[in-house]
Amino acid sequence: MAPSVSAGIPRIIHQTWRSRDHPVKKGDPKSWEACNPGWRYMFWSDEDLHGFMAAEFPQLLPMFEGYSLPVQRADLARYCLLKHFGGLYTDIDTICMASLEPLAGEPRVVLCEEPRVQHFPARFRGMRSLWFNGTMASPAGHPFWDRVIELCTLMYPRRDFDVLESTGPLILTAAVEHWPEPKELCLNSSNLFAGVTVNGDDAGDPRWGDYGAGVLSVHCWQGSYYTNQAPSLYQRKLAQLRELRSKLRRDERLTLKVARRQVDQAILTLPLQRSAEPPFVTVLIPARNAEAFLEENLRQLLQLDHPRDRIHVLYGESGSSDQTADIIAGLIARHGRDFASMGSVSLARSAPDIPRDRRWEPRYQRARRAGIAMARNDLIEHALRKPYAGWYLWLDADIIGLPRDLIGSLLAAEAKIVAPDCVIEPGGPSFDLNTWLSVGRPHRVEHYRHLKHGLTQPPLDAWWRRHLHDLRYLDR
Repeated sequence: MAPSVSAGIPRIIHQTWRSRDHPVKKGDPKSWEACNPGWRYMFWSDEDLHGFMAAEFPQLLPMFEGYSLPVQRADLARYCLLKHFGGLYTDIDTICMASLEPLAGEPRVVLCEEPRVQHFPARFRGMRSLWFNGTMASPAGHPFWDRVIELCTLMYPRRDFDVLESTGPLILTAAVEHWPEPKELCLNSSNLFAGVTVNGDDAGDPRWGDYGAGVLSVHCWQGSYYTNQAPSLYQRKLAQLRELRSKLRRDERLTLKVARRQVDQAILTLPLQRSAEPPFVTVLIPARNAEAFLEENLRQLLQLDHPRDRIHVLYGESGSSDQTADIIAGLIARHGRDFASMGSVSLARSAPDIPRDRRWEPRYQRARRAGIAMARNDLIEHALRKPYAGWYLWLDADIIGLPRDLIGSLLAAEAKIVAPDCVIEPGGPSFDLNTWLSVGRPHRVEHYRHLKHGLTQPPLDAWWRRHLHDLRYLDR
């Protein structure tokens, strides 16, 4: 299986299916050979792909074999085929509409968008568009595929969660958006390879890109990632019963509409203020029964590379039963001059005292979360009375392993609220599971199933939740 030697895209067409006896429900595999008599057609069964991966990408074979879904193995293999051979990869449920000769010899990777009505998975995650991995063309050996494969490897621990985010279009999109050499990619509108939506409608997208004037193929979406299955009558009735139960229990809820009214919208739209001087930062440290962590916490603050004369430290102590208050007083006495200022406030409101081994039980969450929120709000209110800081860094006392450039890295995001990924072990799951992105809206039957004591408390693997460890293929 020697790779083709080509200065650009070689005349090779790749298609894959589980076996050589593939049913043609949608698409027309023969159209690719009919429209391109001068191109080499290479069909790959699952068995063929396994042999190819074992021979050419043995380092990826355990990952390839470890995927639970055939589509994940097909995704990884198509990237490897384009890396090794080059040419054009296309799904089995496609129809070739014109000769591929315009692409022959092209030195760039040629991609098209998915129809814009299908960009919502990418938009939810902060990306501008969604790139189509069902038909792609590339020269052999292009380094772009190394990056795509690297992201697949990064997301392999999350392989049982979401195909789009383990091997699929979102992985490809992340690689496109952060590729450092834009001129190495030839990006085009959806009509080039995928001008039809999952519903069979003409996408009607504006045409753009170097090949955007043409239509080389159509994708029929036989194995679509997108599903819209309406809930059954039983599920709808169950949702009504759960909603009634919630009302009878008088579960109070803070709705999004009410929450928005409590936020000064004008502040959200103010532009960030930039200065040539390093900004003043107030580090807010809540501390309750934290005597075991405070010395190490301060040692890490002293190692930060942000100018100390532009760092204020404010502790918030709330009802500790150990020596936390005395240790804080001693730290301030010894190191008060090491920073622009150091201080401590006593917080009257806090979470109830719940045994550590029971603090995660659903019945305690309303009182516990409310108490934590009140303590944090009180600490922030004290900090805001001081006019000297433009930024606030919330830092729990038991956080360790702070990078020296922590403040600079967070400020470099140029966002008003930045949440870094905090872990127990490097590369492990996120510790802060309260920071998550909603990528969809659960049906009422799911919503009321997880409404407990007035709080929505879904499981960690709820399909609409993405924690930070689910999003590591993104830079932000």
